[in-house]
Amino acid sequence: MTLRQSIKQAAELTHGKGNSYNDKPERDALRKFLKTSKPFQDFWKNYFGTPPNTTLQEDPLGEYGVDLGIVEFKYVKIIHGLIEVDVFNSWGESGYPAHYKKFHVLERKLKYFENTDYKYLTCTFNNVHTQMVCTTRENIERCNLTYGITEMWMPAINAKDKVVRCPLDENVFWFGVA
Repeated sequence: MTLRQSIKQAAELTHGKGNSYNDKPERDALRKFLKTSKPFQDFWKNYFGTPPNTTLQEDPLGEYGVDLGIVEFKYVKIIHGLIEVDVFNSWGESGYPAHYKKFHVLERKLKYFENTDYKYLTCTFNNVHTQMVCTTRENIERCNLTYGITEMWMPAINAKDKVVRCPLDENVFWFGVA
């Protein structure tokens, strides 16, 4: 089985048959955090700023691209930032799994911001969407430069995949909602 097939199969276990790329629950969860979590609102404003006349647009780079973007429409579309969301099914309500010591960013997601000046945030939710962990483009780039790309066995997809591994340090941010 190819990596692509393994990823699709695992995603269908999460999102349902034929919905492997359906991350609507995570997109909705990000919007909920933006509406209800003051710490996340403050983090968002500090990182992205508050560009006027913008909206949070789905699929700003097209279908199967990055999940969300902070977008302004003037005469042309102006992207102020990009956001990738996902769910970590092994992370339940009781807390982040203690045996995970790194935040993983899939190598194939780096293309969304490489060779651009876009701000970029990747957010991972627990399986009930009440907790979220995020990191920024700058931290991903620092980790990539420091540690490189690692090929790892991913039990969830029953295959190897390539990731940037970032330590769970002050550059990884944690948020929760009730």
